Amino acid sequence: MSRMYSFQGEIISESELCISPANRAFRYGDGVFETIRVAKGRILWSKMHFDRLQHAADILRLNTGKDFSKSSFEQSIVTLLKANHGGNANARVRFALFRNEGGLYAPITNSASFFIESEEMDSHLFELNNKGLLIDIYPEIRKPLNELSSLKSLNAQLYVLASISKREKGLGDVLIMNDSGNIAEASSSNVFLVKNGHLITPSQDQGAVDGIMRRVIIELARENDIPVLESVLTEEHVSAADEIFLTNTIQGIRWVSAFGQRRYFNSFARKLTDLLNAKAHP
Repeated sequence: MSRMYSFQGEIISESELCISPANRAFRYGDGVFETIRVAKGRILWSKMHFDRLQHAADILRLNTGKDFSKSSFEQSIVTLLKANHGGNANARVRFALFRNEGGLYAPITNSASFFIESEEMDSHLFELNNKGLLIDIYPEIRKPLNELSSLKSLNAQLYVLASISKREKGLGDVLIMNDSGNIAEASSSNVFLVKNGHLITPSQDQGAVDGIMRRVIIELARENDIPVLESVLTEEHVSAADEIFLTNTIQGIRWVSAFGQRRYFNSFARKLTDLLNAKAHP
């Protein structure tokens, strides 16, 4: 059976897909997206995802329409999951919101449409990687610091090039620097360090995407009396850390085993993964 998709809540087949040359997501990357994990048919952290999407729409002046709500957002995802995987799916969902076509750089409308796709996953649990990641700095392009820095934009060339670089170097990931020369994030994840029992992560003014899993880990740490510091993070901090791990909504926590000549373990990452699964599946 061919994979199904959702456009504006209507289920369509792969053979029905057609992108207009004037589509603004295609032309300009004029929109944002959410990557969402579904476990046994349940949308994890749905409100956080919806609120972040709506916040991004406000910044980009995307008019989602009076019928777009948390309820309709969830229902559109659930309907697609049933069409593709049945009602008790473990899945990765991508929800893209983009400005409707018309105009050149200056649009003729701010009305927006959405497109949803889903891909089945094997497990409902977050699983820590067995082999630690080798990471390094991505030096070629730095991330600008502005209001757009925290958004999951459809314009993702920085992350594409960073990901090409990590593949060419045989690395598990690379760290992206901001305009000030400090660490913002990794190519598809937020960054956390462990130092003397404290969690440290770049603050939001350092250019990192406002990651949902980043929020969850900070909340989880504070619930378990683990001190968290959101601050400036430098290459020297990374070299001096006791542990490093990366977080995103789909993979949860991934531990880092090496940065340059520095080696790390994963006891904190293991503990947090157990706490994360307990929180995600009460």
